[in-house]
Amino acid sequence: MKALAEAGKNPQEGAMQKGAKTAMKILKGTVAGLPSAATLVEACSKLLPLISKFLGLG
Repeated sequence: MKALAEAGKNPQEGAMQKGAKTAMKILKGTVAGLPSAATLVEACSKLLPLISKFLGLG
């Protein structure tokens, strides 16, 4: 989360992009292992793409 917060401050910086991309992969992997009915999974499936787009990660 800290990597994402730092990347949000300066989304164009290369090192921040790399850290944010790694953090996003970790979060997506964590969420994928949870039961699909979990509220967290539902929220993350909506929020993570928005965060990625904001940070220019794809």
